[in-house]
Parts: sequence; C-alpha cells; structure tokens
Amino acid sequence: MRVAVITPYHLESIDTLALCYSSVRDQTYRNFVHVFVADGFANASVGNLPGVEQISLPNSHGDAGATPRAMGAISMFSRGFDAVAFLDADNTYQPDHLSTMVDVMVRSGAGMVTATRNICTVSGENLYVDTIESTGDNFCDTNCMFLGRSTLHLLTYWITEPAARLWSDRRFWSAIVSSNISRAHCPHPTVNYHSRWAWHYQQAGRTPPD
Repeated sequence: MRVAVITPYHLESIDTLALCYSSVRDQTYRNFVHVFVADGFANASVGNLPGVEQISLPNSHGDAGATPRAMGAISMFSRGFDAVAFLDADNTYQPDHLSTMVDVMVRSGAGMVTATRNICTVSGENLYVDTIESTGDNFCDTNCMFLGRSTLHLLTYWITEPAARLWSDRRFWSAIVSSNISRAHCPHPTVNYHSRWAWHYQQAGRTPPD
C-alpha cells in the first residue's frame, strides 16, 4: 500500500516540526510519503527535510488544521495513494504505527482503521494509554485515523462554520460513523498525543503545567 502522512502546520517552531518529522521518517514501514501542509505560513526549512513534500496554502484558514488536512488528503488520493494518515505537527508516532495500520487494514478489509494513542506530556513523557476517549467508537482523534480510498467522498466534512472549527474532527468522525464505511480498531498504542489539555494530566494524577 502507498501511504501518505499529512501534517498540517501553522506557526510551530522548526524544532517541533523536526520532532514530528523524525517520528515519521523512522517508521518501519517504508512505502510512504510525508506531506507537510502549510496553513498560510510556509517554513522554508520544512521543504529541505529529506523525503518531505510540502503544500503551501497562501492564506491561513484558522480552523485548527482542518482545511490543510482535507486538501492534503484529497491531493494524495487524487495521485493514486491507497491510504492517508494524519499527524499534527506537535504529536509523534511510534515506529510501528504505519506498519500496524497497514496490517490491520489488509487483514480486516476495513475502509478505515483507528489507532490507540498514548497520552503524553508536552515534552513527550508517557502519562497513560487512552482507553477512554479516542477508542474508535464514540470518537477518534485525528492523529489516530488511517483512511482508505473509500473515505474520499467524506473529506469535505472537515470544513465547518467558524464557530465550530475547534471541533471539526468530531464533525468528520460523525460523518464516518454515519456512512457505510467499515472500521477496524487496533488496541496496540502507536500514536503519541502530546497533550495540552488539563484533564489528561489530572487523569494521570498529575498537576497540569501552566
């Protein structure tokens, strides 16, 4: 399977982008391309990273990466890629993420696979495995989605009205659930979600940072 990993970014530092890039570069599965989609603020250093493609949108959409995700995914499916994964610029993958997702999709025949995530501190320290929120049942975090070509017609559901833009991932997930797309979930955690939500720290018995 030819896989595209889509990373929307806005004003993140090059150090943050490089950490995200490294976690994709080090995947054990090799038949992929990593596509950074700049939401109005293209960083020239990103284009110099080996093996990276960059799509530069001329203006920022202010929708937490929803439009860049949709544009990147549509572009890669249009080019004939078999599957698309998403990774926000401030999160990372475990080295076996893509190989695990491909294996589950091939074995199950599902049109979409959902991954399990580790909840981590901003610096990447593991807090706990998320078996509560992003389970592939009531909700799936963007970084845990692995989409096959049968989801192509649903990608415009990323785009929503301004008041709901922070929750665009939930609108897209609702569209997936309401469709006839078959889904499979992998209980093995392969995504590292670097959380800025106080609730995650509290869930782990930790005091949230400022």
